[in-house]
Amino acid sequence: MSRILALLLGLLMAVPAFGQTPASSDSSVAQTDNVRAELMAEVAAVKPGEPFWVGLRQTIRPKWHTYWKNPGDSGLPIEIRWTLPDGVRADPIVWPTPHLFDVGGIINYGFKDEAMLLVRIVPPADFKGPSLAITADTNWLVCEDVCIPEEARLSLTLPLAAASSPAPPATRAIFDRARQNVPTESPWPARYGVAKSGDPTLVVEARGLKPDTIRDVYFFPAEWGPIASMAKQSASVGADGIRIPLKRGDAKAALPEHLAGTLVLTERTGGGEVRQAFDISARIDPAFVPAPSLGASFAAAEGSEQLSLVQALLFALLGGLILNLMPCVFPVLAMKAAAFARLAGHARSEMRRDGVAYTVGVLATFAAMAATVIALRSSLGEVSWGFQFQSPVFSLLIAYLFFVVGLNLSGVFEVGGRFAGIGQGLAARGGTAGAFFTGVLAVIVATPCTAPFMAAALGYALSQPAPHTAAVLLAMGLGLALPFLVLSFTPALQRLMPRPGPWMDRLRQFLAFPMYASAVWMIWVLTQQTGADGVLYALGGMILIAFAIWLLRLGSGASAATWLRRGLAAAAVLLALAATLRLQDGPATAASATGGPTTGVSFEGWERFSRERVQQAVAAGKPVFVDFTAAWCITCLVNERVALETPAARRAFEQAGVVKLKGDWTNRDPEITTSLKDLGRAGVPLYLFWAPGAERPKILPQVLTESLILSELASLQQAKR
Repeated sequence: MSRILALLLGLLMAVPAFGQTPASSDSSVAQTDNVRAELMAEVAAVKPGEPFWVGLRQTIRPKWHTYWKNPGDSGLPIEIRWTLPDGVRADPIVWPTPHLFDVGGIINYGFKDEAMLLVRIVPPADFKGPSLAITADTNWLVCEDVCIPEEARLSLTLPLAAASSPAPPATRAIFDRARQNVPTESPWPARYGVAKSGDPTLVVEARGLKPDTIRDVYFFPAEWGPIASMAKQSASVGADGIRIPLKRGDAKAALPEHLAGTLVLTERTGGGEVRQAFDISARIDPAFVPAPSLGASFAAAEGSEQLSLVQALLFALLGGLILNLMPCVFPVLAMKAAAFARLAGHARSEMRRDGVAYTVGVLATFAAMAATVIALRSSLGEVSWGFQFQSPVFSLLIAYLFFVVGLNLSGVFEVGGRFAGIGQGLAARGGTAGAFFTGVLAVIVATPCTAPFMAAALGYALSQPAPHTAAVLLAMGLGLALPFLVLSFTPALQRLMPRPGPWMDRLRQFLAFPMYASAVWMIWVLTQQTGADGVLYALGGMILIAFAIWLLRLGSGASAATWLRRGLAAAAVLLALAATLRLQDGPATAASATGGPTTGVSFEGWERFSRERVQQAVAAGKPVFVDFTAAWCITCLVNERVALETPAARRAFEQAGVVKLKGDWTNRDPEITTSLKDLGRAGVPLYLFWAPGAERPKILPQVLTESLILSELASLQQAKR
């Protein structure tokens, strides 16, 4: 039904085009508004009884596409109706490898830019005459935002000769390129099984492939109906070959004895990446009953919410409020509280102005973040919460920021005054600008954290259109700023605040130490991403920054010595920033419990996460616990210390026979990103628990306790009894 509706929609959009004049031609070339069609032959002369190849070549308007033999959710395949002399036969079309097009959630299979459909023509041995005339009546549907049916009549006349002669070299080169784009017969056997849910899983027994060299695996079903068209297939490459969980299509008939289609994959070789295609015919294997696919079980995970916009906004507001209690935001909020207490006894208008400025700073930063997310999503396709902390460059810059803020709180320098004029504008505007930039800093340090309610809201926001994304992120910013905003407008709460005094300076100096600790934490994160060299670059850069501050404090004015000091200070800062050019952004270096290098994330007693390993353990009926974590996520590390790595928890995991898998997202990892997206989540921490025999996991809270973990594991022991 969905395919019929999509096709009707496409045809309705095409109604204005039905009145156009079809491209008719007595030649081998026809030009429509969107496609140039050409009928060409690989030979210049035909020998009776000797088969030869012709091709329908389409040159397609940029951003438009025509359709494969299985067009997918909508569309119509290219058709050719031949008019041939008596006794001459045209074999079926040899189709080139298709591309996938996702048009607003409607999945199509077809061709862009150029396509060449090859057909073998077989003349009889007793064919008579001076020439062989071929006519091809072709029609196709070409689509972008709208779909337009087009057609053309193409003809070709080839002379007969005692021996065939080849076409010119340029024509033969076109045929050679076309054959390179035709799938080859698969060298591997293939089979498929059907799960209890009715969804099939295809297994291509391509043993010996290296998983780290294979990507972008996709199976194009040869016929519409048995298999659904999917925007993304969660294929896995392992020791037994390629395993692709599929979805049952809309056809009501039983699945076929043999499932035909084209397997397309990209392999990384010494000479670069190569896209390869194989025609597959998989026999049904009644003995193979696959477990539900990991993607399907993720999507149906217990605790995964399908939110409306109103629910997402409410969850974002609550998540932002709770974010004030998360450890990563404590240092900045303590600074803000101290600055707010300094205003006690001042005019109410000044306190309200300070609260509004802080709120505007928070909201402006969330708005900038929303704009960045939307821009990156439009170009990269997938963006997650805290993605910037996966960049070593960002980690180093944030470490510098924390260090400089700590120096300021310690009284090493003041923003404004004699500090080379830096911040003069901020000082002139009193505390309003300071409140604004405190809000900016609060958002920056909050992004590694994911509070309760935030996960579902962020998962919704990052998968929705731009207006919804911006609205949810701004609601989260309002939640983060709301306590100080309410305080600034409530005199009764203001009267509870302590009066200013000498304790304010001591508190300010004390708050420098959480900022130094935050800088140390970011340096530690940097070492997990880049190795030991990250410490050298970070500490060296901090020395250069401190040296620059010392130079700028030596004096002011317009003397030559002052300008020299300023020049040296600028050079020192630039040299510190140049350290970012030496950082290498690579994959996560975490290893499994079998040994090897590890990140700051603890792997003792844990295996590295992979979708294939989860599938194997779940299929074997074992309990599985998955911990998605990152070195830059403080909440994750706290949960490990207080709930997952206590002696009691380790004992309980071991006694219950739980397969423990850890997904380290400190650096970019496409498999973890895809898994989070399947669950509607945008960041870490995330905890999944499969009970034995369960088809879907349970999502545990983002703030764990030892008693919660022990309770979940105790339920396994009770079930055994």
